[in-house]
Amino acid sequence: MKKQLLLSIFIVFGFAITGQAQEKGTSDISFSVGAATSTDLANLFTDVLTGGFTGGQITTQNMNAGPTFGLTYRYAVAKRWMVYADGFYQKMSQDVYVSGAKNGELDYSYITVGLGTDYRYISSSFFQMYSGIAVAYTSESVDYSGPGSSPNGDGFVNYQLNALGFRVGKSLAGFAEFGFGYKGIASAGISYQF
Repeated sequence: MKKQLLLSIFIVFGFAITGQAQEKGTSDISFSVGAATSTDLANLFTDVLTGGFTGGQITTQNMNAGPTFGLTYRYAVAKRWMVYADGFYQKMSQDVYVSGAKNGELDYSYITVGLGTDYRYISSSFFQMYSGIAVAYTSESVDYSGPGSSPNGDGFVNYQLNALGFRVGKSLAGFAEFGFGYKGIASAGISYQF
């Protein structure tokens, strides 16, 4: 009797794991929050260059990078393979020092728009595990509270590499992604598939 029960559980679990949640034509809308982004790194790199080019006369301190907030639309073009478009928003601020004295504050706003793809190597009706990649463009807006004019905002090509993503739930689900890029080293959110 125990063997039959265990065999039944094994068969049901096997069907649940192999059931495909990512059939061609599936759509997914998600909202996420991430931290430690490639945009943070680009800002830090710019600060290092500014300090070097000015001989240390102009420096920045107290960088405060806020989380990045994003909205993503995914579409399954084939079983387990999705393509997506997304948009993310992030704010940062830092103090500017000239010859060692605080001169003002820089406030940055970043809007990133990207296109990407991911592949779901585990795709059941309740659990999905995936990896993906995206390319994006990030637009920067800068406000300066010190004397003189604000620096011009800039734009740059950005990216996202998702080493590992998990989605848990049926139509409405929670998810977490780990990688590096404009979404952050770690991001999490909610997702709705239809």
